[in-house]
Amino acid sequence: MRFFRGMALRNRRSLIASQQLITLNFQLRSTNVMILMYHHVCPIAEVPVAEERRSIEGWEYNLGPEDFAFQLESLRRRKFRFVTLDEYVRQAVESDRGSGKMVAVTFDDGWRDNYDHALPVLTRLGIPATFFVVSGSMAGVAAERRMTPPMLREMAANGMEIGAHTRTHPNLATLSDDHLDDEIGGCKADLEEILGQSVRFLAYPGGRFNDAVVRCVQRHGFRAACSVIPSGRNDPSARYRLSRDVFTPQMNTWRDRILLVPGGRWFWRTAKGLI
Repeated sequence: MRFFRGMALRNRRSLIASQQLITLNFQLRSTNVMILMYHHVCPIAEVPVAEERRSIEGWEYNLGPEDFAFQLESLRRRKFRFVTLDEYVRQAVESDRGSGKMVAVTFDDGWRDNYDHALPVLTRLGIPATFFVVSGSMAGVAAERRMTPPMLREMAANGMEIGAHTRTHPNLATLSDDHLDDEIGGCKADLEEILGQSVRFLAYPGGRFNDAVVRCVQRHGFRAACSVIPSGRNDPSARYRLSRDVFTPQMNTWRDRILLVPGGRWFWRTAKGLI
């Protein structure tokens, strides 16, 4: 009897170990998929002087066109496959299975330099991207710094996805339900009228959201939403708080290098106590 109990215990331990290996294997595979977040792609000579900038514009996140191209080409050399956000969500989130080394490119706010400088790089390299656009006014920001409706339609016609980023770029976590409906649902309606097509994705301004915000996003039929949380695991539970990553211009810090290797994002989350 003691012999059979010992065998049963060993089998149970073996089963647990096998399950742990399967889980770890999935985690390592799934960390080869990421969403990149950008704001500005602008030559230094065209960046407004400090006195003409507004904090809402996020010029600290600017990349020159050459650095932007360098990052995309570096990822391609590392055998990452560029996909639309739609395909990313379908494969990495809805199926919970990952898909090799996969990356989606996103931009926030809807700046004019995205059209002038990022779009030519993306077109030359054949890479799709999603542009999350504020559909109304932004306090203190000149209209000429933002993309126009014809520019958005041209982008969509050339295979780029246009997503929602609210009407005025507020802190969504501070708003009432009615105000949330106006900012989130109103932005979706504005952009759909401009584009003549469905707007399926949203990014939270400044990455700020709470449960009420998520409920509003779901209520208005968005398929998924992006946060600014770095290096998270984008599984089905993260559909409305998808993590996005930002690299330094030359992708040469220790954090950059860790995130680029197989299993690196899982390792980084473990080291930072995020899982």
